[in-house]
Amino acid sequence: MKKVVLVFLFAVMTVGGVFAQQGASSVGLSVGYALDSDNTTVGIDYRYNVSDDVRIAPSLTHLMKHGGLSAWALDFNAHYVVKLDPSFGFYPLGGVSLSFWEAGRDWDATRLGVNIGLGGEVYASRDLTVGLEMKYNLIQDFDQAMAAVRIAYNF
Repeated sequence: MKKVVLVFLFAVMTVGGVFAQQGASSVGLSVGYALDSDNTTVGIDYRYNVSDDVRIAPSLTHLMKHGGLSAWALDFNAHYVVKLDPSFGFYPLGGVSLSFWEAGRDWDATRLGVNIGLGGEVYASRDLTVGLEMKYNLIQDFDQAMAAVRIAYNF
């Protein structure tokens, strides 16, 4: 699992582009909460605008241990960005999730699932975006809503 995390982080840090148009990129950090399992989440993501309205958004999220349960989630989502103003936009999202769950040394599970959700973001400056995202993970045995706050560097 550590190799997957390192490869993902390396890939995120080596890709570039221009913000707010086709080819735009951003790297973000998020902090959030998984509502059903009561886990605090921390994550990193990369977003790339395939067109002015559509972007891909791979991410890696860690659900911190709570009640003996923790997980890593590798998501690959797509966003349809609707800009309401030059400084604000929102996006519906959909995608797939691969999660690796662990509860002590005696039990672990790997699950493939689906994400659906909605996010909003404020373009604080050319280089900085702040946002909020709500999504629902449809995963066998672990369905739950998740909320996160994100801060990103745009390049």
